[in-house]
Amino acid sequence: MFSKQGSLRKTIFKFMVLFVTLLCIFFGCFTFQTFNHSLYASYERQMTDILQYVDSHIDKDDLSHCVDTGVASYEYKKLMAFMDSMMEDFDIHYLYIVRPVTVGKNHGMLNILSADTADGRATDPDGYYLDYLIDDAYGDEELQTYQDALDRGGISFFKNFTSWGYDYTGAIPLADSTGKTFALLCVDIEVSEIRATIATYTIANIALIILLGVVFIWASTKWTDKKISEPIRKLKKSVVEFANISHEQIDPEQLTYDQPDIRTNNEVEVLSDAITKMTGDMRVYVKRIIDARGEVEVMRTQVSQMDMVAYQDALTHVKNKAWYDKTCIRLNEEILRGSAKFGIIMMDLNDLKKINDTYGHEHGNDYISGACHEICVIYDHSPVFRIGGDEFVVLLEKDDYNNREKLFEKTKKLFAEFESDITRAPWDRYSAAFGMAVFDSAGDMSVNDVFKRADDLMYENKQESKKGRE
Repeated sequence: MFSKQGSLRKTIFKFMVLFVTLLCIFFGCFTFQTFNHSLYASYERQMTDILQYVDSHIDKDDLSHCVDTGVASYEYKKLMAFMDSMMEDFDIHYLYIVRPVTVGKNHGMLNILSADTADGRATDPDGYYLDYLIDDAYGDEELQTYQDALDRGGISFFKNFTSWGYDYTGAIPLADSTGKTFALLCVDIEVSEIRATIATYTIANIALIILLGVVFIWASTKWTDKKISEPIRKLKKSVVEFANISHEQIDPEQLTYDQPDIRTNNEVEVLSDAITKMTGDMRVYVKRIIDARGEVEVMRTQVSQMDMVAYQDALTHVKNKAWYDKTCIRLNEEILRGSAKFGIIMMDLNDLKKINDTYGHEHGNDYISGACHEICVIYDHSPVFRIGGDEFVVLLEKDDYNNREKLFEKTKKLFAEFESDITRAPWDRYSAAFGMAVFDSAGDMSVNDVFKRADDLMYENKQESKKGRE
């Protein structure tokens, strides 16, 4: 009998190892599937927002005409600049407009417009031009996938493997005023990046489950030794001794039973309670992990939404006054350290009240957004802040600081052309007063000193502009 001592302990230990292993496998798969679905859903929401936002800025009749004639119009060039700015602002792989060619001799992808970053334009300023047929990057299967998305209507999502990489693509068809579908607006996100994020999160969760499982097994083994194995060993010893004494015993006085000191009702009940406690503890543990993960995701989303509301202007999508104030703190610290090197451009829109009163606040918003967009295109390496209804600040640092005079002259010239172009709608004839000032360590004690000089120069420019229009 004693040769089997410890068998119950081994059985319990094996059971716990198997149980924790199965939990690791189950919750590893569960975590992978849940996070995989959540991440792809998040990317689809992001791509949907980008597609709808870009779609709202496309003059489809004009673009359709460009596709038919092969000639880039003024609106086409504006759209290219706008899509380039989207590439700079969002973490995406590609943003482009194409049309699959699956009929006839030449199969391929007809390029209509391919957005690029400023660095990309500088390296390859032409890129793929309008009506260029890309015949070496897409296979027949990929072309058919794009054709299905073009025919289907609405927003489509699909995985896309080309010579440029493995991407997750969102696409929306473009149709002119006659209802003719002529192109497909697409945005790509790299699948390798998505997979790396999923793998990292899944491995971290499995490692945490294994670690806590090992700790749980060690603690449970100690507990079962004290509460189950040792009491049963004592019980078995007492029973065996009684059996040896009672064998062929004819003296009733000799039939004594040495009752062991066991603090349980019976061994079966103890074992049952132990299993119940173990499974209850594991259930609570897993529930806490899932709840904690959900809370983290909710908090992350809330923080992202709070940052968006707190620091981004709702109309123009540039940074707002709150972010400007935060930036001033950083610049003032650099001034104290003696490392500050920056300039400020103050811009105040002219005639905004007149636009609002004459054509309505909707066109007034178009006037503000359009003027802001032109500033963002020129100063594509500088943060732009909307600090008031018609007031904007451009913070010049690094390359834009070094080229400030050239960029400033370009800005004034561009806005003068807009203002004098009578072919444009009144709310598209952008007019503004400008003032630029540069930090001078000899006299400036804070960012506000530079801001005041820029504001004074802007005010002088506004007064001169009024005299010129009278």
